[in-house]
Amino acid sequence: MPHFSKPKYVATALCLFMFNAFADTVSWIEDANGCKIANVYPQEGETVTWTGSCTNHFAEGKGVVTWYLNGEVADVFDGQLVQGWAQGLGRLTKKNGVYIGEWKNSLQDGNGMQHMYNGTWYQGQWKQGKPHGHGKVKTLEGKVFSGTWN
Repeated sequence: MPHFSKPKYVATALCLFMFNAFADTVSWIEDANGCKIANVYPQEGETVTWTGSCTNHFAEGKGVVTWYLNGEVADVFDGQLVQGWAQGLGRLTKKNGVYIGEWKNSLQDGNGMQHMYNGTWYQGQWKQGKPHGHGKVKTLEGKVFSGTWN
């Protein structure tokens, strides 16, 4: 991440990265039809629906995964799944923002843009669910910075 000395830049970065909790383990969650989907951020009270195909009990192909937490819509992923994993291009809509871009093993990986509903955003390269490589960030104050994230 670029080095900024002012606390407001740290706060903006935290807002952007709170979009992505970091998973230590992967579990599997099944929809009502028994179709498995990789669950990299498991939470108590989660359920899912899947609109695409199911091959050998795994979500496969283009479709929409809707994640529910205690019966309420939490996240919606619209994109490609391969053996239950988000792979290729996809769009993840969460309560605090939207990520549109490339996925690998159900994590942001490749090029993508994350817009937060507070007006901040990050556009650039991602690796294993985190900004990594060249990118640009827009702060709460409306300033745009380019840099390299590690």
